[in-house]
Amino acid sequence: MPASCIRWAASVGPPPSAWAARENGGTAARAGKRLFTMGLLDEREIESFERDGYLILSGFFDAIEVGELRDATAEILRDAKRGSRGIGFDPWTTEPGDALNPNRVYYYNDIFLEHPRLDAHMRNPRLATVFCELYDNDIDAFQSATVVKPAMMNFDFQGWHQDAPDYIPLSNYKLSSALTYLCEMGPDTGGTSLVPGSHRDGLFERGYVEMPDWPVKKRIIVGFEPYEPRIVTPEFQPGDVLIFHPCVMHRANSNYTDESKIGLINAYRSVDCIDIQQRSTFKADNIPITRNRAVV
Repeated sequence: MPASCIRWAASVGPPPSAWAARENGGTAARAGKRLFTMGLLDEREIESFERDGYLILSGFFDAIEVGELRDATAEILRDAKRGSRGIGFDPWTTEPGDALNPNRVYYYNDIFLEHPRLDAHMRNPRLATVFCELYDNDIDAFQSATVVKPAMMNFDFQGWHQDAPDYIPLSNYKLSSALTYLCEMGPDTGGTSLVPGSHRDGLFERGYVEMPDWPVKKRIIVGFEPYEPRIVTPEFQPGDVLIFHPCVMHRANSNYTDESKIGLINAYRSVDCIDIQQRSTFKADNIPITRNRAVV
């Protein structure tokens, strides 16, 4: 676990606000096609991702950026309407939520189309650099979404899973997600649990189990039991980023607090990772993010 957790602020200093740069006329990367020469990841970090299937970049985004992203996400959550395509709502209740998430949304896809700040986040030069270095290649966007844990919501129905079954067949597995935490999140507070190294064991059968008095089925990994002793559940702080492989076993934790917990998902794929059957319906999919290691 410690090898997969990088204290980012300590290693590279406080990150600049890309949004502030855009407000002043556009980011340097988008205006000047700046090549990435920072070398944000070292060999140890890349090897850690390859070994464990995930990497935690602690303090990757500063408090100003977190506040901007939280405000932008709260704005679109307040306007969400039940029945809208690409938006999921708490299946346990139709009662109103808290001020941050009054409609009790738990996922919202294609958010880059809903607010310019969230579009800027998808194109963040430092985040793009990390993926270019992980894949040693240019990247395209794949998904832009928010994953929200409404106040006092049981997330057990989401269950242990791998993301890759939703994407395959792919030409390779150079497609991963970055989850940016905008709140403190951990066990029973909306965090994420993972099984280190499970991505190296291939894809497992996904199942759905009827549960007594539940409004939805519980998603499971068939044959998961031997992996239970290896589970880790990190404590995340606002501004932390979790990057995880599509085959790593993971689950979203319940949120037993009085405040909704917000995370942002940005998935990217290497330009040589091809969706063979064109299954994706995400509107972010195939949007070029870098060419020649520069944000476009």
